[in-house]
Amino acid sequence: MASLSTRLIVIPALVLLIGLGATIGFSLWLGRLRVEAETASSLRLARVLVRAELADIRDQATAFPPLARLEAALPEVRHVDLLVLPAPDLLAFGEGLFMKGDAVRVPAWFACLLTPPIAAEAFPIRRAGVLYGQLVVVPNPLDEVREIWGELRFLAALLVVVAGVIVALLVVLVHRALAPIRELEDALDHLEQGRFDIALAPIRVRELRRIGARFASLARTLARLRADNHRLIDKLISIQEEERKELAHELHDAFGPALFAIRADIAGIRRAAATPDAAALALIRERAGEMAALVDTIQGITYRLMERLRPLVLAELGLAAALRQLLDAWQARYPELRCTLEIAAGAGEVDEALGLALYRMVQECLTNILRHAGASALWVRLAAVEAGAGAGHLRLAVSDNGRGFPPQMRFGFGLLGMSERIRALGGRLETGTGPEGGAVVACVLPPLSGASPPASSACRPEGQKNG
Repeated sequence: MASLSTRLIVIPALVLLIGLGATIGFSLWLGRLRVEAETASSLRLARVLVRAELADIRDQATAFPPLARLEAALPEVRHVDLLVLPAPDLLAFGEGLFMKGDAVRVPAWFACLLTPPIAAEAFPIRRAGVLYGQLVVVPNPLDEVREIWGELRFLAALLVVVAGVIVALLVVLVHRALAPIRELEDALDHLEQGRFDIALAPIRVRELRRIGARFASLARTLARLRADNHRLIDKLISIQEEERKELAHELHDAFGPALFAIRADIAGIRRAAATPDAAALALIRERAGEMAALVDTIQGITYRLMERLRPLVLAELGLAAALRQLLDAWQARYPELRCTLEIAAGAGEVDEALGLALYRMVQECLTNILRHAGASALWVRLAAVEAGAGAGHLRLAVSDNGRGFPPQMRFGFGLLGMSERIRALGGRLETGTGPEGGAVVACVLPPLSGASPPASSACRPEGQKNG
């Protein structure tokens, strides 16, 4: 397949070539008409002159002049040859005659193309009833053909030069006009190689200027996304190490002393059991009570650690109950923040991976609202999309009545992690202004697996008013 530059050059060049051929063909047609017109005009003039000359000979009283003198006395007529043939050489009417002169400097094909059929006309030379010969008028347009040949050569040469100049200018202009495309191609190669620090010069071609601007914007966006991803990965690694460090502290500071105390209580019980009396039994009961308290403490720590790692209620009771418990806990900790939960019937019946992603999203949004929004109320809405291109998809929206997102906001680590988690599940994250005037963070995820048809209902934490 030919390249764009080849097409932009070859197609106009072919049009010029066709135009050049058409111009030359039209010039040949006009040249033939011109030869015919000039020849006809010269023949009319030659007939008049020949008749006058023959009438003059017939009227002379002197002896008949020699034919050679007669031929020398004939006038010269342009584009016509006048031949004097003596009586013994008379030609039959209609016999082909030749033109005087030659077609030097004119190709034979060109002369044949422009020369019309030669129709000679013979006039008898008589005097006193005696036939002395014939005066033959023969059209001879070779002079006119030579003129047209010279003019046509000049015109063709001029047209070829002009066409060559046009093609050369076209090559230069196409090369310069397509230079931005080659620059964009090189820039795309750099993007493919992961090099986003591209300094693309401003494009002067109006049709490509917008593409260049959008490409530069794309490169900046990709560079920012890569930097965000690097920061997110670094943050995830840091968080992972922090989690491990905190778990190690929890295990060391909580489990270690508790287990040591249980071991000490067991040793005391063993010693008391060796001498069974009332005091020993009292000591055993005391130590057993202390061990039970320590076990309760260990169970509480274990529950908190497991909640931090993975919410148990999510696996046991489902997403709706987990979100309800989460908002109950936040409402208890921050009574000034009114929390409202709305879940359409059947929308909470999701698989474990999807439920965990939605639960973590709500967790992150609650933290952000508390830190940045300055809101007095928040709403968590979970429902199935009923119409449009996303029909059947699940939509979770967390909105508030706070100050909203700042202009030209960039995602922080929380939103970046949330966006990547949603993207991994085939969904998309949306941010904007909610119906309550504050910020809204929403995600749309693929169709529910095994969910019931959506119905209109609302579910709220107990004791909460409508938001």
